[in-house]
Amino acid sequence: MKFVKPFYGCKAGDVYPTKFAAGDECPPELERAAKSTDALESGQSKRKAKVDGNPDA
Repeated sequence: MKFVKPFYGCKAGDVYPTKFAAGDECPPELERAAKSTDALESGQSKRKAKVDGNPDA
């Protein structure tokens, strides 16, 4: 999923947050936090799609 607005978040293994711009790909570990701030495009995440059996997402 891609960000629709700027977002700060710490990727797995990082000590300091990264500034993501609109249009950047969201790391899977930050999807939940980004969704809670409406920073992600609407739609199903790739991880959820694969779990649901839709490998084309």
